[in-house]
Amino acid sequence: YFKQINLSTMTLFEPKICVWNDLTSEHLDLIYSASNNENTLGLLADICKVDQSDIKQEILLEFYFHTVQFAKSRELNYAQTSALFTIMKNVHDMCASTPYNNNEAVYSYFKQMLVKHSLQRPPYSIGVFTVNQVQAITEYALNTYFRHFNMYKYAFTPKVRVDISLHYEGAPPTPEPVEPTPVEVEAADEAVLEASPEEEVAEQEPTETEEMRQLREIIQTVMGSELKTLQGKLEKMIAEQDSKLAKQVEALEESAGLKAGSKSPGNKKKK
Repeated sequence: YFKQINLSTMTLFEPKICVWNDLTSEHLDLIYSASNNENTLGLLADICKVDQSDIKQEILLEFYFHTVQFAKSRELNYAQTSALFTIMKNVHDMCASTPYNNNEAVYSYFKQMLVKHSLQRPPYSIGVFTVNQVQAITEYALNTYFRHFNMYKYAFTPKVRVDISLHYEGAPPTPEPVEPTPVEVEAADEAVLEASPEEEVAEQEPTETEEMRQLREIIQTVMGSELKTLQGKLEKMIAEQDSKLAKQVEALEESAGLKAGSKSPGNKKKK
């Protein structure tokens, strides 16, 4: 699907304390007392207002469910579970806030949120998680959400479509293409089938205009003179090569004493 993105209205994600933002103690009482996974999914769908008929919302619900299951497996208390849930939820919201790659920015936000909830320095941060819990949460996030970061982004971010139009100065505007009607298509097909061979030849060989004839004559004249010049240069080069080769042969004959009128070395008289 396509969606227009207004950068001026995009949510800016800043690290803030988020305990009890999405899951209250009453919510967690219900979630922790759920008898099975199906009931837990139903409670999370009601609390987070997730439409289970939508495939993307179903993926999001699974993400929420596994976050809560991780909190249960690590025996986190209600405050820690609530903080973890909102941190992971905000991480996903930041990922889906733009179709462009923001992996590093999201991971940096995730780490800052953990710091906000691991040091007891009110009002700047609170000590919700211990050092061991921070390490375990980081490993969990890296092995689950950030490992499949691109898949979440592909599923939840709008696609970007760029429309480009070109305008050349001095050129008339290009009309919009018009789809032919079925009647026009049928008439064109019949005209092609009924066309005689003479008409096809006439269409393939357009009549030569006076301007085209003059242009053809100019090209022939220029090409003819160029060919004559090239032919003269070639003949001159061949003559020079023949003369040079003849001189080399004559020099070889003189050095070997084979030139006409010269005495053979074997005819010399012995003294």
